[in-house]
Amino acid sequence: MISTEEARAQGRREAEKALDQNRAGGDVWRKIKNLFKWATTSYPALAGLDLKKMMLDFSEERMNDDLDLARYPECRGLREAVEARRKGFAEIIDEPIAATIELDWSWFCSRRLSTRFVSVLPPESNCTSFWFSDSKEGGAVQGDNGDDVTFFYEAGFAPPPATGPSETRFTKVTQIGCVASAVLCDEEPESLFPVDLDWVRPEFTELAEFIAFMERYRDFWGPGNYLFIDPDMNLAAVEKANIRMGVRYSRGWAAITACAYVIPEMNDFHHERARRSFEARGWGEDNPDAAFWGGAEKRYHRLLELVEKEYERGATVLGAAQIALDHAVPFPDRICLEGQKGHPDLLYGNWTIVSSAACVAGPNRRELYWVIDPTNPQPIYTTPCHVIPGEGLETRRAEWEQEVAQAGEIGLNPPSV
Repeated sequence: MISTEEARAQGRREAEKALDQNRAGGDVWRKIKNLFKWATTSYPALAGLDLKKMMLDFSEERMNDDLDLARYPECRGLREAVEARRKGFAEIIDEPIAATIELDWSWFCSRRLSTRFVSVLPPESNCTSFWFSDSKEGGAVQGDNGDDVTFFYEAGFAPPPATGPSETRFTKVTQIGCVASAVLCDEEPESLFPVDLDWVRPEFTELAEFIAFMERYRDFWGPGNYLFIDPDMNLAAVEKANIRMGVRYSRGWAAITACAYVIPEMNDFHHERARRSFEARGWGEDNPDAAFWGGAEKRYHRLLELVEKEYERGATVLGAAQIALDHAVPFPDRICLEGQKGHPDLLYGNWTIVSSAACVAGPNRRELYWVIDPTNPQPIYTTPCHVIPGEGLETRRAEWEQEVAQAGEIGLNPPSV
């Protein structure tokens, strides 16, 4: 359990980070404005309601929630730590709405908006992540995309990292991927108390034991799709709604993408709840949500096929990049996004804003990194590739830049499926 002093310091750091973003041009108040804009656009029933008051009431409800310590004994003393964290935040930014945006917004969206209101827009498609435990590179390889609507990034997006991967070794079960996914008309958990699992979760070395703990605490994390790995390189892909979760264990490779569930029981639940949301809006089967969810599910199946094929032939960093930037097939099946919309009534199209492929262990550690300017979006595969050698491997930069140059247009030649 984190001490109250450590929790207070964490709250101060979170507030200072918000102010740093402000000084860098991000502006915490602009962030609040953009989030409220997204919420009222997505959920028209919020129009005319006091969203600020709703947020503050929700935060108070979370703090007043009684946590069942017989069921969650690891949480003894947690309330004091949570209160200390919020006190620390207020010492830097003494504005309750700023604190609740930073500490409660995602819960408000998933445990209130997605359960009690009907959205006219599906959630934005955030990201793709996949992993190869072994490869032709002599170490683990990973690929990632960050996809989003562009108006959140008026101040630009992250520049390429200054240094490449250092040697990656896992001594405990570790999260190696996370992407957005959600269910409209989802179920609400029994408890809303702000449990931070990083504060109460023991360190696990066995993947099955870790998953059992996460299932017992399933009310307090997600929704989303996640990748976990243990020291023996066993992998688990977890598809998570507010409460329900499905697990896909594997060795060698694993992959997840956003806004879809393909584990059978999660897929069935997602479709059942989607139909319920269509009925609530008086929609037939031809509607923006159905097009969005269907496209995301097609993309998920294609990703799994591409990653499996790449693993079978021997994964490489360039092969992972071919998958991340895949635009060899029409939207919505493709992995890389360029602002396309699957239905004319969708207001926003998602862009792949950042993409990377990296070897994170062994003698060939390096990262390939692409990023667009969200204020003037162009297809990411047309932007320069930044080649970032791993720690101590700077002398091989020219070799790896030549490899990228010889590959031609990356994303047109993913492993055939």
